Amino acid sequence: MAEKRIITISRTFGSGGRMIGTKLAEKLGYSCYDKNLLELLSEKTGISEQGLMSADEKLPQKILDHYVPSRVTDYNTSLYLFKMESQLIRELAEKECCVFIGRLADWILKDRKDVLNVFITAPDDDRVAHIMETEGVTEAQAQKLMMQIDKMRNNYYSYFTDRKWQHTKDRDLIINSSLLGIDGTAGMLEYIIKSCKNE
Repeated sequence: MAEKRIITISRTFGSGGRMIGTKLAEKLGYSCYDKNLLELLSEKTGISEQGLMSADEKLPQKILDHYVPSRVTDYNTSLYLFKMESQLIRELAEKECCVFIGRLADWILKDRKDVLNVFITAPDDDRVAHIMETEGVTEAQAQKLMMQIDKMRNNYYSYFTDRKWQHTKDRDLIINSSLLGIDGTAGMLEYIIKSCKNE
């Protein structure tokens, strides 16, 4: 099995995927990239981080003002952000060992052989409980957030990849984080990655 230098973490909301990815990066001594990519992009492009955040993982809205051709719209900002973020992810993957959380990294890096693609989920009840704890919301609010954010991620993923977000094709591991918890899942992934050897 080939050595895995790059780990991509896709996750359902409330499954603890971000925490697992962060802990895994710490254990491996890898860089970890999530929303901090926006800070790097801001430095690279000169666009404010706040401006990038407004288009982050949002579906482009095909509403163009033909009377003001220079106007920056949601449509071209979202597409530009995806293009620049894709380029940055490829550059970072080439330069160093890293964990990417979300950001369509599994799709962007699909042609690399040194990538381990992980999808993390959990039963709905466990996800709702986790969202209530981390977001400080009621059960009803947590359920609504879970459905809304999962739908948003699915739509965003499908728009740019023409695949369903929870597809199994090209995913190396699909994990129920409730089985081992945050620390246990990160530890299991660390073991798997360290077991991968150069071909």
